[in-house]
Amino acid sequence: MEFLHSNFLPMRTGNKNFLDKFYELLPQASLLNIAVGYVTCDSLVELQKLMEYNNRIHTLNLIIGMHYLDLFTKTEYNAAVDLNEYLTNTERGEVRLVTPFRYHGKLYSYSNLDGPFAGIIGSNNLSSIVEGGSRVYESAIFFDEPKPALEMHRFIEDLKKTSSDNISTLEIKKFKEANPLLEEHEFVKKINTQMVRMCYYERSHISFDIPIKTYEVSPHSNLNVFFGKGRESKTTGLIKPRHWYEVELIVPKSVTSQPGYPQAKTEHAVFPVITDDGWSFQCKVSGDYSKNFRSEGDLKILGKWLKGRLENAGALKVGEPVTKETLRKYGRDSFSLTKLSNTNGWFLDFGVRK
Repeated sequence: MEFLHSNFLPMRTGNKNFLDKFYELLPQASLLNIAVGYVTCDSLVELQKLMEYNNRIHTLNLIIGMHYLDLFTKTEYNAAVDLNEYLTNTERGEVRLVTPFRYHGKLYSYSNLDGPFAGIIGSNNLSSIVEGGSRVYESAIFFDEPKPALEMHRFIEDLKKTSSDNISTLEIKKFKEANPLLEEHEFVKKINTQMVRMCYYERSHISFDIPIKTYEVSPHSNLNVFFGKGRESKTTGLIKPRHWYEVELIVPKSVTSQPGYPQAKTEHAVFPVITDDGWSFQCKVSGDYSKNFRSEGDLKILGKWLKGRLENAGALKVGEPVTKETLRKYGRDSFSLTKLSNTNGWFLDFGVRK
């Protein structure tokens, strides 16, 4: 038995965290059974990519315990449906929802050809398989003793048989309207409407239009990093996909060479931004000609802001590339970066005027 902890400062321990152990066990498993309360769209698409990259994991069964009664967001639901379609079409498992009650457990059961050999139980929902994100301290227990491993496996099988249905058989028409992608996200603050309005009126004449490169010209980078080559472990051979919301924009020299644009390797290379929809975080420019534009601390922050807007507008489906058609549906193919007067901050605007 081994305790797993998030290890956020100042509460460091000598133990591994859930993320490390989850991926450490995967190369040994041919069957992965998961029963959790809540999921996120990026964790669902990450699971699908894991299955696509790693044929040694023959079967994945995912049971989602809370969303049938507590509702999905539309993007979460679509990602769960897509994962189920992939698993069932390839005969490699399924996605099921607990329907008669809310199931709030978090169980991860690993099996090989000899049967169940390990498990993780604790506070980690499926979002914990995605690196970074919300700064919530989680704790769990890993065990590899045969008896509890078999007991967990049997419990998940009973939950599946007695209390869940395949997601494709359920009629779900009500969804959560709020999209919580950046809520309680590490390095991100929510800004009230009054502050956003004040920043809007404090915009200076120093402003730049940052173009968004689409799949047609940038299939594996910018907003489409997810489709690039996964990260392969040299020791285990396991391939981990790039994160769905991981982005780093390449800004053309025609923009970065303009007077006033933030310059790499200077004291202004990292700077705070306020967004038109009420978020605050740090951004950074780097590389030759200051061409790389990213969110500081976590590349997924900028990705959640940009791709989340596209998803909420119905222009982008989780797991699909950002194309010219995506931006056409959204109504904008760039965002503006505008210096705020009397401060070192900037205003990011990706709004669409209806």
